[in-house]
Amino acid sequence: MASRTFEKYGTSGETRVVGESEDDPMNIDLEAERRALRKVDWHVLPMIFLLYMFSFIDRTNIGNGRLYGLEKDLGLEGNQFQTAISVFFATYITCEVPCTIFLKKLRPARFISGMAICWGIIATLTGLTNNYASLIACRLLLGLAEGPLFPSLVVYMTLFYTRKELAARFGYLVMGAALAGAVGGLLAYAVGYMDGTHGMRAWRWLLIIEGIPSVVLGILALFFLADSPESAWFLSSDLRQHLLHRSAREEREASSRSAQTLHRSDVTAAFKDWKVWAFSLLNFPGNVQLFTYAIFLPTIIKAINPAWSSINVQALTVPCFAWSAIVYMVAAYVSDAVQHRAAFAVAGVAVSILGHILLIVGKNVATRYAGCFVIATGLFVLSGIVLAWLPTNLPRYGKRSTAVGMQLMIGNCAGVAAPFLYPTNDTPRFIMGHAVTIGLLAFTAAMIGILWWAMVTINKRREAGNEDAKVVGLTDEEVDALGDESPRYRFAT
Repeated sequence: MASRTFEKYGTSGETRVVGESEDDPMNIDLEAERRALRKVDWHVLPMIFLLYMFSFIDRTNIGNGRLYGLEKDLGLEGNQFQTAISVFFATYITCEVPCTIFLKKLRPARFISGMAICWGIIATLTGLTNNYASLIACRLLLGLAEGPLFPSLVVYMTLFYTRKELAARFGYLVMGAALAGAVGGLLAYAVGYMDGTHGMRAWRWLLIIEGIPSVVLGILALFFLADSPESAWFLSSDLRQHLLHRSAREEREASSRSAQTLHRSDVTAAFKDWKVWAFSLLNFPGNVQLFTYAIFLPTIIKAINPAWSSINVQALTVPCFAWSAIVYMVAAYVSDAVQHRAAFAVAGVAVSILGHILLIVGKNVATRYAGCFVIATGLFVLSGIVLAWLPTNLPRYGKRSTAVGMQLMIGNCAGVAAPFLYPTNDTPRFIMGHAVTIGLLAFTAAMIGILWWAMVTINKRREAGNEDAKVVGLTDEEVDALGDESPRYRFAT
């Protein structure tokens, strides 16, 4: 096995993981790299999948609880239920950017596990609320505890995986949200039979039972996750070096120690990059659809056929979410295989729009329930591909972490307004909610087209050498330090 060392480059003191000859195929042990990657997969992916799945369950189970009398028991009137959903995002979005920027300094493994324990306790105690005020307080605290999780997990994954692998691995994170609906629906179906047990309504049991696993997962994550590839306790010293060397070979712009260190200039660069703002804006419509579907699907299905019992409605939500998870995983793997994102995201938009149209114009139960499935087909393909697309195009840690925080903060602002698109008095067709969502999705398709065209144009210009002037007189490591601004860098489109 070729030796692996950190060598200094230039006068800046930057380091890069290199071998005896970084470009010599004879010094690359692909089998060892695959073993290292498999171990990372087994330790990282199951835990982040479960963490995000239960975080999504804990924030959306209020929608399942609604069918079991939550509104009546707490004395909610008018749009107070929608307000209880909305206020969650008021605190949720406030901590996304700062937490992603300083994630490395916060010790990722401990920070992520601490969040899970906190939100799990809050989610469990929500089942003991007795009035509107206490429900609002719990939702505000839950948003504060859950807010840093998703952006932290996105940035955390970029520490272990290259841009060519991220969409497929990111699929496990998105699948957590998709299967949260299926698992939450199954649990809600089962818990429905506990109504009245020990004098408590089914919705209380639901919130309590679904909150406890998050606490357990938080404790397990503390011992299961590593802070970074360099500190991955589940890898031998040799496998750690192979993993680091592989990252250096695959992503030159991200391979220096400087590129993986937080710099104020990288944070500023994220705020100055119009592409980051465009990705952030197009995430908003996708999240409007995602949040309303996740929370209001039981209500929408109940409105399709009021004769269905609440327990049966919970069961009918399960196939929709299970189908959405399967479709996204297939799309994510194909997207990684062909290294293309835009077409998949636009396809997700088109299919979703069709589903909303079916819910508006459908004349019978079968057509309108089919509309729920059609929306599910595009739901996570759109949201997941867009969320994976941005970080794969930002090799420097500071800019990438800031951009991910911006994208999620702006996108999650959708959660503040989205609940009011489906007011109770719009039943059974909820035309306003579906129509507004269709318009927002059309905007998303246009933004995706603009971003794709811009990145393809930049790639062609760089291939032609039209940006070479900006690196005249710079050393190789100085060129790599430019990150996505380097003429050598090619955007994933």
